[in-house]
Amino acid sequence: MRGLIEELRHRNVFRVGVAYIIAGWLIAQVADLGADAFNAPEWIMQMLIILLLLGLPVALFLAWAYELTPEGMKKADEVPADAPKDPRAGRVLNLVIIVTLVVIVAWLGWDKVQGPGSASIAVIEKSIAVLPFDDFSPDGDHSWFADGLTEEILNSLARTADLQVASRTSSFAYRGTNADIPAIANDLGVAHVLEGSVRRAGDRLRVTAQLIRAADDKHLWSETFDGSNEDSIDIQETIAIAIANALKTAMDPEELERMVSAGTRSVEAWEIYLRGLARDHQITQQMDIANATEAIDLFEQAVAIDPAFADAHLMLADLWQSQVDPTSTMYIRDGLSMTERREHYNAAVSAAVKYARSEATRLEAEMRAADFDLRLMDQIALAEQMAELEPERRQSWAWLNYLYIIVGDYDKSRDAGLKAWAAEPEPGTGNATIIQSMHRASLTEAVAMVDEVLAVPKPSVSELYQSHRALLAAGEIERAAELVTMYVPQSKDDEGIVMVQIRQACAEGRVGDADELFTEIDPDSNTRWLFLKTLGRDVEARELLSALETPESLYALSAFLTYRSFEARDFPLLWKTLTAQRINRPEARPLAYRCER
Repeated sequence: MRGLIEELRHRNVFRVGVAYIIAGWLIAQVADLGADAFNAPEWIMQMLIILLLLGLPVALFLAWAYELTPEGMKKADEVPADAPKDPRAGRVLNLVIIVTLVVIVAWLGWDKVQGPGSASIAVIEKSIAVLPFDDFSPDGDHSWFADGLTEEILNSLARTADLQVASRTSSFAYRGTNADIPAIANDLGVAHVLEGSVRRAGDRLRVTAQLIRAADDKHLWSETFDGSNEDSIDIQETIAIAIANALKTAMDPEELERMVSAGTRSVEAWEIYLRGLARDHQITQQMDIANATEAIDLFEQAVAIDPAFADAHLMLADLWQSQVDPTSTMYIRDGLSMTERREHYNAAVSAAVKYARSEATRLEAEMRAADFDLRLMDQIALAEQMAELEPERRQSWAWLNYLYIIVGDYDKSRDAGLKAWAAEPEPGTGNATIIQSMHRASLTEAVAMVDEVLAVPKPSVSELYQSHRALLAAGEIERAAELVTMYVPQSKDDEGIVMVQIRQACAEGRVGDADELFTEIDPDSNTRWLFLKTLGRDVEARELLSALETPESLYALSAFLTYRSFEARDFPLLWKTLTAQRINRPEARPLAYRCER
């Protein structure tokens, strides 16, 4: 035995084995980092480890069977027993072992230094991301329901005081991804992930949900719910409560009630409401105005089923407001008279106040009533109270961003706009809404927002529209021209397409082209004033609005206050209403990109 060990040492078998094991470990560590970085499948690492293990006996056999001599590599059997040993073999192996050990020590030292820092960035134990539920319905046509269910669970959990919930935008970015749960949780900075699926066929509903702890990829809770469509709210509530219990969140009964609140106890009303939100998203993000009537009809159906559905009344108030505002891009000229539109608007606002689910929603409804009555300072005070109650909510700051423009307080508008931009998007207050107001308050900030929007692969149509206007106002004409080529093929708003083309033509000095484009616009267009101002035909624009200088049409006239190029002093009745509230707007200034005549 002693002779065998001496022979193994003599042939450097031990050194080769030690060098191979150390180098193999280092190779495995580096490969593991690379696999994580490129989201490589697990079988690649498994295959590498198997190859490294199989290579060990091969390396040992080669060390036994061959020797390095002064004449080169030879079979050990062919080397005489008294032949001198080539010292290079031992030195090379010693060098390999020493260098590899130094690298490993440095590696472990770096990892130890990094470890505590990572822990201090500390993923909070009571934290969760709710991934969008998959739609496994036979026809795959219920993604809207799956998204709605996901959002309701997410919103319910977000109301829990001591539970940190990843934002909807962050969570929904992982729709359809192949990344594993620990990787997603690491990216989102959460300790737990909820994933699930929805299957609807006829009146039958199946919802599967599972809560996973990212640290060890362990399922803490999972459940499959079978029932009818009438059971969907109960399922949503059950999932939210089960998660809260699993994460041991501290919730008193009042907090629990807020968590499970879906806004209505009627499943039918709730599902119609979700469809209405989908249509509203198409309107605001894609400028698909054709959906405005359908969206109103859906929310009207929801409140007909559940008259106390405050959130649906608020959405109706928002939509009907666009129908009493001739400057709105969603204004539909045909159909109901202005008197009938006002009646619908007033009814929606009154119901939203009556059935408000919280102080914040009551303030929002009262703010809309103040808007219609042109009580602008009251409206600002109510919006400021909303922002104080819910400082993390985007809508409150977006309203202030807009209202401060109306009264000419551009510094406050800028500050409110920045807070709105930092908050999570919500229905009716997307990025385009903020850019629209911000480019009138601070062009520098507006262009910075445009840069963020255009960094996303597919900006919405409304984002392209407002970004184009902001870039022109900032004098970035060439960049704006690029957006025209992106906007025109996507937009379903014919007048919006012509408006964008006229603005670009005026900014480039092509007045004749702009005038030619204007011939395509309906003489009764509700946005004709803005076309005329862009074309530099200010006198005609002023005369066009003269018909609105009546007490009955004053609200419609006030809608033009959002434009800094609108001179309120030209309309005595409107100016009197403003000065009575101690509002002294700065004098109008011409559009930066208008046609010069």
